[in-house]
Amino acid sequence: MQNRTAQAYTLTLCAVLALVSLLSLACVGFGAASTSPPPRIDLTPPLPATAALPVATPTAAPPAGVRSPDSSDPTPTLIPTPIPPLAPERENRLITYAQIAAGRHHACGLRTDGVAHCWGDNSNGATDVPSGILFRQISAGRHFTCGLRYEGAVTCWGRNTDGQTDAPQGLFTQIAAGNAHSCALDTDGAVVCWGNFTATPTGDYAFAAISSGHHYSCGLTTAGALHCWGDYEMKDSGPFQALAVGPYHTCVLRLDGAAACYGRNWHYQSAPLPESAFTQIAAGLNHSCGIRHDGVLECWGSGVKARPALRLDAPSGIFTALSSNWKNNCGLRTDGTAQCWRQPYPVQAEPFSANLVAAFNGRVFENPVELFPWPSGDLAVVELSGSIQAYNAGDINSAEPHLILDLTDLVVTGWERGMLSAALDPNFKEFPFLYGYYTARVGPDEQLEGRLSRFPVVDGTAVRSNELVIMTMPQPALIHLGGAIRFGPDGMLYLGLGDNGNSENAQNLAARNGKIIRIDVRGATPEQPYRIPNDNPFAEQSGAQPEIWAYGLRNPWRMDFDADGNLWVADASVANDEEVSIATAGANLGWPIFQGNFCLAGAEDCAALDSATIPAVTYSREQGCAIIGGVGSPRRDIPYIFGDHCTGRIWALERAGNGATSWRKREIASANNKLLAFGTDAAGAVFVLLNDGPILRLVW
Repeated sequence: MQNRTAQAYTLTLCAVLALVSLLSLACVGFGAASTSPPPRIDLTPPLPATAALPVATPTAAPPAGVRSPDSSDPTPTLIPTPIPPLAPERENRLITYAQIAAGRHHACGLRTDGVAHCWGDNSNGATDVPSGILFRQISAGRHFTCGLRYEGAVTCWGRNTDGQTDAPQGLFTQIAAGNAHSCALDTDGAVVCWGNFTATPTGDYAFAAISSGHHYSCGLTTAGALHCWGDYEMKDSGPFQALAVGPYHTCVLRLDGAAACYGRNWHYQSAPLPESAFTQIAAGLNHSCGIRHDGVLECWGSGVKARPALRLDAPSGIFTALSSNWKNNCGLRTDGTAQCWRQPYPVQAEPFSANLVAAFNGRVFENPVELFPWPSGDLAVVELSGSIQAYNAGDINSAEPHLILDLTDLVVTGWERGMLSAALDPNFKEFPFLYGYYTARVGPDEQLEGRLSRFPVVDGTAVRSNELVIMTMPQPALIHLGGAIRFGPDGMLYLGLGDNGNSENAQNLAARNGKIIRIDVRGATPEQPYRIPNDNPFAEQSGAQPEIWAYGLRNPWRMDFDADGNLWVADASVANDEEVSIATAGANLGWPIFQGNFCLAGAEDCAALDSATIPAVTYSREQGCAIIGGVGSPRRDIPYIFGDHCTGRIWALERAGNGATSWRKREIASANNKLLAFGTDAAGAVFVLLNDGPILRLVW
């Protein structure tokens, strides 16, 4: 297994995503990167052969598919919670079942009389059980279901894009539905598969049990040996008594009930294993579960991926059957009733919304990247081109804006470059300064650099001729510049810097790229433009840049403090989850080992970095392409508001429980244009900044 996923940045991808004269925030999200595919995993375990014993027929754990398109992966609660799409319909909740099968988006139960009931997502017909047919086994796949009829024929229904429901003729004894394929055992114990995966095991074996995963399947022979075929081939003589195949890992039970798991272990779904003895086992995407001899469920693997300290939990009570598929789990209690739960999703709260109202009389802005209150009572708007102007937000008959600062002849634009951020000194009356961070050319070779500067403000205008350059940052690449300036409650200046297209920078404390910088700029002079705060976490560490406050960031385009002083940072993803985190002194935000809740490196590296800060919330690429953070809200129950550049969706963050990391996001509004940034006025009203459109105000 590789130790780190290499990040290769491809400008062509960003060029497709970038708009003309836009900040190219799609590149902020995609990072113009291509990642190598997950390595092929050797599932062959180094275990000695033991004497074969008769195998008890296991309860087959249905296989899993790929990432759910509607998953947003917020930070999970540690107690699994029922999700409506997987909960049995109200009229079916008192039905008792003899078998249970969890699909990726649906679930099915089989009564003792052979009648099947399915519930959940039916967009592909996966829950449309054919009428008048009695089954003796049922298996749920990604978007389809298969049932083994009493006479031995197989009937499948639901999505058939790959022929996964085109069951072959013949009589069979067992079935297993996978991602987009199915397999069955004929009366001689031979394997037959159909769909987009038709590989079968090599060799002359008679199987007693089968289970299917993403692009492979496994079976237990009548002697208890394990054989897997397809993408992951392996053999183990066992003997084993039960089998469960997940998307990328396989678990079995030895004759004494001890569990053994092989395959991917990035999320600790394969090891370390519990010491309990089990009667049944199930394998999901990033977790595994078993029913102990006392009927209690026990799970292992991480509720937050690759962080074993936050292991999956399971419902309390006594269970007789268990099935997992991707992130879905279903079990049967002793009374035969079904309970399904899905992790890591907390209970969703009732939705609420906000309206978007045009400000500044509907004036169209080209690329506004910052908005903040100006001492005159107007609102300062920073344009990517290098200008800062003050506008009257409330008077629709206001005159033309007042020019605060014009650096358009100095600022270099294109891709993610430009005037990236600006902020006033929080004690403006005593220290009347405006701070800005922008891209400029320097030296005879006109190399690009990020420049943090201070400008004195006189009569409402920044004096450009008295610019004091506080800090410079080389910018050899066009992307991942970050650039947000914020003053903290402690009076210190915080600057978010991206990795500048080199992911190795983020974990390297000798480099300032991929970090949050914290410096003291009060009393700055050309000889000493800033001081290092004594309590900076790496101020005394040899070889580390003393300005660093937090590290492990890819592209923190925007960050902000909330009313309680928490520093919220939005970090754009390469291809996985967009994330929002709270940065604290010395915090490691994980990049490039983690992205969102995904481990991008090998299991050894992930385990070594297990102390990395867990994101408060994440959302998947199905919900957007590049996170646009965000501003602290004046409402303490909603500390942070953020959105997505591509989809225009806007979310409010709120607590999901009493835990320090229990957060969830609510979608409150949606803009019809590309999001660039957020801002607030002196009263805390939130404004939404769009590319080539009006600035909008959120009205609750």
